[in-house]
Order: sequence, then structure tokens, then C-alpha cells
Amino acid sequence: MTNEQKIEIINTLLEDGCEAITTEKLETYLAVAADEILSWMYHLVGGVPDDVTEVPEKYNTTQIYAVVAGYTHAGAEGESRHNENGIDRTFMYSDMLDYIHNHVLPIVRVGAVR
Repeated sequence: MTNEQKIEIINTLLEDGCEAITTEKLETYLAVAADEILSWMYHLVGGVPDDVTEVPEKYNTTQIYAVVAGYTHAGAEGESRHNENGIDRTFMYSDMLDYIHNHVLPIVRVGAVR
């Protein structure tokens, strides 16, 4: 799936209740989510191999929903907490990270450690 296809899906998912989102912003979210997915996948085996640059196809949906989680839980102007009319909201970048960590299986090695 291309980034353009992912952006189209994200825009469709966020259409209701969100202002127009720039393609540049969504590309940034997609890149951050891709980096985190790959880092999480390979963190138990010494890091991401040099030849791995793309999110595996099976994690395309995870990447999309991580962006949705990260975008919809981001506070205005970078705020981390907002209280208005008795409604208290907390916004955290970790919402996107938690989504990835809960939906991506790390790669592990079996056998002797060198």
C-alpha cells in the first residue's frame, strides 16, 4: 500500500469532526509510525537491519490506526492537558506508541546469543 493510499484512508477515517489535515502532516505521522513499528519489531534483536526500510504489509492497517490514534489524541497547540466546562482531557504522544506496541509483535531469536 502506498503512502498516498494510506493518507486517503486516514482522511476518510478522520473526516467527521476534524478540520482538514495537510498531506505533509499526515506524511510526518506516517513516517513516525513507520519508524516506531520497525524499531519495536526489531528492538529485541539489536535494531532494524539496514535493508529493512518499509513497514511490512501486514502492519499497514496498524500504521494507519496508529496515525489516527496519535492525531486524534493530540492536544491543540501541543498541550498535554485541557480542562473546559468540567471536561478534563489528557493528550499524550504515547497513545500512538501504545497502539503500536499492543499490535506489533517483536521479532526474537531462538538459540545461543553471540
